[in-house]
Amino acid sequence: LFRSIHAKVAGYIRKIYVDVGDHVREGQTLAVLEVPELAAQVAGAEAAVRGAQEQIRRAQGDLQRAQSTHAAAHSAFTRLKQAADSRAGLVAQQEVDDSQAKDLEAEGQVASAEAALSAAQQQLEVAEANRKQMSAMSDYTHITAPFAGVITSRSADTGALVSAGTTGGSQSVPVVRLAQISVLRLVLFIPESVA
Repeated sequence: LFRSIHAKVAGYIRKIYVDVGDHVREGQTLAVLEVPELAAQVAGAEAAVRGAQEQIRRAQGDLQRAQSTHAAAHSAFTRLKQAADSRAGLVAQQEVDDSQAKDLEAEGQVASAEAALSAAQQQLEVAEANRKQMSAMSDYTHITAPFAGVITSRSADTGALVSAGTTGGSQSVPVVRLAQISVLRLVLFIPESVA
């Protein structure tokens, strides 16, 4: 069984560890690619996650401040309303109305702060998903053997640019070709009369 081993991502060969005739085991690293653009994207994704985490901390602080302001405004309105209800004319209706307006405004600020926190949490989820994707792509810079076998050909050397591809891609040249020597597959054509 022969298999051409291609790079999943395009990049420069930083180090190739095998040559023709080498025996390799399953999962062994055959080559390591250097992909400067990918490294920059991974760093950018990590920075986006840190920024989103900071946004969440800021939004949590804003929410706590809004809740404190609302609690104070609500207490003030409740006290004024109780005083006004207990004895008519003790508190001017304008003061009660102003206090109620401040209470409602503070309640609106709490809702706004909760929405901002929710948006920041969603932004963090997006940033983490992007970071996971970039990290997964970064893992493809290590080309590994899918099975144990012998290297039958090598098409790239250190410093060579390899393109991303799969077996059968017309543009992509395999980094190495691997033969599985523990399995022999023999195909014979025989006439129907003999079969």
